[in-house]
Order: sequence, then C-alpha cells, then structure tokens
Amino acid sequence: MKLIRIVATILLSLGAAGAQIVQSRGRAIDEKLSKLLAGENSGLYLLVFRPDVAPERARDIARRDGYFCHSVDGLLPGHLVVSGRHAALAELVGHDEVAYVLPADPELLIRKRVYGCTGPIMAASSLAEYRLAATGWPKDEQGRVALQYVLDSMTRKLDPNIARSQVERALSEWARYANISFTPALQPGGSRTIEILFATGAHGDSYPFTSVTSLAHTYYPWPANPEPVAGDMHLNDAELWGVGNNIDLFSVALHEAGHALGLGHSDLPGAVMYPYYKLSAGLTSDDIAAIQALYGAPGSGSLGGAGTQPPTPVQPVPPPPTTGVGDTVAPSVKIVQPSYTVFSTSATSVLVSGTATDNVRVSAVKWTTSTGSAGTAAGTVAWSATIPLLIGTNVITVRAYDAAGNSGWRSLTAVRN
Repeated sequence: MKLIRIVATILLSLGAAGAQIVQSRGRAIDEKLSKLLAGENSGLYLLVFRPDVAPERARDIARRDGYFCHSVDGLLPGHLVVSGRHAALAELVGHDEVAYVLPADPELLIRKRVYGCTGPIMAASSLAEYRLAATGWPKDEQGRVALQYVLDSMTRKLDPNIARSQVERALSEWARYANISFTPALQPGGSRTIEILFATGAHGDSYPFTSVTSLAHTYYPWPANPEPVAGDMHLNDAELWGVGNNIDLFSVALHEAGHALGLGHSDLPGAVMYPYYKLSAGLTSDDIAAIQALYGAPGSGSLGGAGTQPPTPVQPVPPPPTTGVGDTVAPSVKIVQPSYTVFSTSATSVLVSGTATDNVRVSAVKWTTSTGSAGTAAGTVAWSATIPLLIGTNVITVRAYDAAGNSGWRSLTAVRN
C-alpha cells in the first residue's frame, strides 16, 4: 500500500460512521476507494478496473451508476476518467470489476494525449502499482544511503550534455529533501548503482517498449529486485524528448527516480508520483513526505544531529544559456483570480486573471476549456480573460507562450450549477 494511503489512514476516517466493510474478491470495499475521496470533491474520478475487464464493460458499469465517461487519449489499460456524484462512489466500488478509485487530475481532460506510468517493476511479479517498497535502499552504518548512477546510453533527440543535465537535475531534486546522495559511476552493473539508459523496442529485459507502453519503466530498489537491475531506469528513445515542452525529460526522469528509490504512485493529482506524467518544476509536499518516510530528511542518519552535513546532491551540468534562437525555457504562469483551483458557480462565465514571466519575453497568453471554447487573454505579463462556462465541469487551462514556441500552463476547474 502506497504511502499516501498509509498517511491518509491516520488522518482521515474510513468513511461514514458505522459503515460495514463488505468484501469484494477478497478486498474490502473501503480499501478500493482512495482516502482522498472521503469528503466532497470536484466530482472527477480515475477508475482502475481489474485487468480482465473489457473497456466496454468498464464504461457500461460507470454509466449505469450515473457517471459520464470522458474520452482521454493515452489512458493506461483498465483506466477510465469519469465525472459524477460523490454520493454514488460507494455503489461504484461495490462492483467486483472495480479495483480502485482515486481523484482524477483535471489536466487529463485538457491534454491532446496523456502519458501514464505502468508502475515500478517487481522481480516476483509484473508491474506493481499503488504500493510503497517496504524499506527502500538499505542504509549504511550512519543511517544514510549513498547511491551511484551511470548514464549507459543517451537519447538521440537531445544534445547529450542537455540530456545528462536534465537527468542529473532530477536525481538532485530527490537528494535535496532526503538522506540520500548520488555520485557518478564509471560503469554499469555495480552494487547500489542505478543504470539509466535510453532504448527502443526489445532492449534486454522482459518489458520491450512498444506503441502501447508508457514513456519509461523502472525497477524497484534492492531487495525488491536483485542486483544489478535494482533501481535501473529505462526510457523509451522512440519518443520525442524535449526540455520544458513536448515530452519533458526532467519531469519523466523525476517520476522514475522516485520509483528507483522505492516509491509507488500517489493518489494526489499534481504530485510528481501521480500515475500520469505532467510537466514538473520540482517535488511537491506529498512527494517530499513520501521520500522522507523512507529515508528521513537530509542529515537525519543515526549519527546525525548538530553539525551533521546533509548528503551532497548531484551538481547538474547547466544547460547552455537560452536567449532567442535555441531557447528551451518555458514561461511560468500564475493564476491570481479566482483564488481557488476548484470552485462552483451558477454564473455563465468567469473572470480569470494572473501573471506570466519568461527568461526572454512572454509573447501571448491563451486559454482553452474542456468544453471546447478557446481564446486569447488580454495582456501578457499581466493578463485577464472572461471565459464562458457550460453547465457541469469546466476545466480551464491558461497557457503562456514565448517567441520560441515554449509554453507553460496552469489549470483550474469550475463546476457550473
């Protein structure tokens, strides 16, 4: 069981007082519902069905219980994004075919294509999802974890120095917040060494990259997997890797490095370890809490305390400066109004405003909705737009562009009554 569900068990009640736990194929119904759904929410859910349930059967179950099934390109097999009444969730998870229900990230509705992670690989089984490795990498006598890494092969889609810097930046982000360190290794195959490689098709393990796989896969650390594959990260070089746009290498490597350290998936939309990749600038508080539960904060080893120095993070190779031509830095966007990311209203439109910044210049700010509307906001550094709302759930995405075509975005969900 993954960390967020363990923490949520402590913080949240299991449901309505006195509710009876009903077994469904050996699993209690209350265990099939994310504890993040214990209270009212936006009404958007990610359903996970058993592997033997056909897609049409999954949609039929959701529709019969009153849920609307959204069309999302790229969902993992057995996954379905639906919207509907919170009160009907108890009936939904009562179906044997339903394995788990968690909050759906509203961003799943606004992307042209989503990319899901099938979960970390376990030696004794296939791809494991929604669980936390028991201990992570073993600690040394000082209570620390010193790991090595080696980039065994590089992508052909990026300059090698830029690709290396993005992967090392991802490792460094985890080392900032946990009692772990990373140092380069001279060759793959060593003990406590994470081998990172780009490959296509069959590449020497039992999980070849095909058109239906996710962008990458990663092996849980030792002892969940034996050496030398423990912690290894494989990235699909058939994809169009980029920096700050397209398929962002840093964001994917950050997610996969979490698996390499022993983390499963998080139920929390927006977290790096949510089962669908998203453009990330760094770890969220949920990810930090998870990694510190395994390894502790920097300097928290058994010989830690006053005067103890935290592990030295990887120092990434900085990418070349980007001004004008060759710029790969995406603009940053902030939504100031409304102040809530999920809200309800009876109005036919909503005024959305905020700010945008870029290392060179923001050239335009545009918006789209999950109901098919689109437009250009007034202003760039400070922008605003009046956006129409249809009855039901409206996911609004605001995206800022620079002259090089890079873009950064934020979203909010408006439920019109």
